[in-house]
Amino acid sequence: MSQNHQNVNITWLGNAGVLLEDGDTSILIDPYVSRFGILKIALGLPLPPDTKAVKKWNQRLGTNHIKAVIVSHSHFDHSLDAPYFVMETDSVLIGSESTINVGRGASLKPRQLKKVVPDQNIQVGSFTLKFIESLHGPALLGRVPYPGTIDQPLTPPRPAKDYKLGQTYAIHISHPSGTIVHHGSAGFVPGMYDDIRADVVLLGIAGRGNTQEYLNNVPLKLGAKLVIPVHFDNFFVSLDKKMKILPGVKLKEFLATAENYRGRFELKFLPIGEKTAILPVNNK
Repeated sequence: MSQNHQNVNITWLGNAGVLLEDGDTSILIDPYVSRFGILKIALGLPLPPDTKAVKKWNQRLGTNHIKAVIVSHSHFDHSLDAPYFVMETDSVLIGSESTINVGRGASLKPRQLKKVVPDQNIQVGSFTLKFIESLHGPALLGRVPYPGTIDQPLTPPRPAKDYKLGQTYAIHISHPSGTIVHHGSAGFVPGMYDDIRADVVLLGIAGRGNTQEYLNNVPLKLGAKLVIPVHFDNFFVSLDKKMKILPGVKLKEFLATAENYRGRFELKFLPIGEKTAILPVNNK
């Protein structure tokens, strides 16, 4: 690999949120920092985006190079804060029609909205994005929460149930330094990764079904060298507090199953809010 290829760094924001940056361009995926408590969600109360938290995290991440804010599906813990990160960075919101309606409801301008066309490449700096149709995991008592689509502009504050799923995407990200798949929701379509490879998989593990089948169909199918679990922290707890594991994640079972593939991929957990180099992958 040419020495002038830039490293790609990642910062985990908790949940499925990540910032990827190469020094020239940054892309933000599924940022969610408002962090409403479980009682507010369960009672169906309106969820006003925490714009102060958005500003705080923008300052922490550095906004100069953020060119796109990307949403993998439209549940509140993926899409609610995204338009406000777009406003802070004067970037563009990329996602499904449901996600675009979240952006419209927040009064984003048409130039700041880009609807995804599955399997079509989107270029953002040196990052090439391809959206692959996927499925949400059975996260709530074996069912997908808040199914359906958002068919009109969604003006906040609205309860969690109004942030309907929309289309679920995995995101394949190519860069001169390597390839990444953001697989933020723990469902999958069998065969979705046929003939696709990735050096790194950002693997959502909350709400998954059978762990062995999940590993077979996602990181093992992709031939990943590095697997980074995401979406396992308790996103009902403020980011200002110590991270807790989301109840029901079955982390020990996941680790025990993944241990069987230690020779195939490295499993790496990230701290929230700290920059880590992930590309190029160190082939040991």
